[in-house]
Amino acid sequence: MNDYGKTIRKIREEKGYTLQQLSDGILSTSFLSKFERGNSDISVSYFLKILEKLSLSYDEFLFVHNDFNLDNFETFFDKAEQAYVKRNLSKLQTLKEVHMDKWRTTKVAAYRCNTLVLDVLINIVRDEFVEAEKEAIEFLFDYLFQVEVWGYYELRLYNATMFLMPPKMVLTLSETAYKKSVYLRKLAKVNQIIIYILSNTITYLLRHNIYLRECKVFLGYLDNISIPEKDLLSRNHLLYLQGLYEIKIGNKEKGIEVANKAISMFRELGSTSLVTERENFLHILLNDTPLFFTLNDKE
Repeated sequence: MNDYGKTIRKIREEKGYTLQQLSDGILSTSFLSKFERGNSDISVSYFLKILEKLSLSYDEFLFVHNDFNLDNFETFFDKAEQAYVKRNLSKLQTLKEVHMDKWRTTKVAAYRCNTLVLDVLINIVRDEFVEAEKEAIEFLFDYLFQVEVWGYYELRLYNATMFLMPPKMVLTLSETAYKKSVYLRKLAKVNQIIIYILSNTITYLLRHNIYLRECKVFLGYLDNISIPEKDLLSRNHLLYLQGLYEIKIGNKEKGIEVANKAISMFRELGSTSLVTERENFLHILLNDTPLFFTLNDKE
């Protein structure tokens, strides 16, 4: 975060604040000066108080920090998603080459991480499953784990690559994503990505019978998070996941009833692809869930 200091100084001077005026009631003047020079880091709480005093949102700060352009790393996902939706394999491969070249020349970690996202999309378009290299996964894990505050980019990066990772890595990073994004969750787009991450984490863990206790924890996170009333897709998906969890802990009849209730809502709305997707996953789960397994078996 210490590279944010120079931008804070730029904004402070443009708004006519002295170091003493901006730091007053937040932190010492000397500490703020060190932060602005890039010689020291500050906590997230201090940083957000400074933004509040400058009458600036986090998104607005990033807009200034990135020279008044949309963040290149954020728009990367939009470009990749557009190519993926159009099944444009050539475009995806070109994007991968571009980001790999940028990684080689700049050594900016995000470019290397982006190539992993593109690998996932390329393999889906090709209808292939190619296991990611261990070195690449470890690089991604290290990058995400070392970031002090997860922004929109880190959250989208993790959500796009989660299923490449082993279970214990997913448990660690999903917990990290939930906790390290707490200050930014008031931003609607960040809150939405957190909902996706928690939902995907639960889906991932449901395939592994030995992680049901952890699955219950993440269901609690998702149940407690602020899912907007208008986000009927996420609310219904939570109901579906709760049904699947009941099946996993041995409450088969109840779980099937709850899961089918969620599926029936999609059927009523004519969402055929969502119905098919959820019915298929329910079928898979029913076939690989031991009837004797309950949550208490882990105790």
